[in-house]
Amino acid sequence: MLFESWKSKSYFPYTVELKLREGEIYGNVAFEYPEPEIWLTKEYGVIGIDINASPLHLAIAEVSSDGNLISYQSISLHHLIGQPKNKKVYKDFTIGTLRAYFQR
Repeated sequence: MLFESWKSKSYFPYTVELKLREGEIYGNVAFEYPEPEIWLTKEYGVIGIDINASPLHLAIAEVSSDGNLISYQSISLHHLIGQPKNKKVYKDFTIGTLRAYFQR
């Protein structure tokens, strides 16, 4: 959004906050993001995704437009226990799992 605004010279209001901590300068830029047009509806049904703690798993449900359950699946996440939160493996696993599920 920022790059397109700069290229088209269509500017918008924003706030910049600078802070000095221990000799380092930190900046924060805030702006309102326009609400996107709704293009995805429940017309063809919906999916629900839930991560549960006990037992640790990812639950996926697919529901038709009239509210009837089409399919569901539970995927264990136990192999991720003990790994640092910032590991890329979390994203890769979740995205890969969802892609595999919806490409069936």
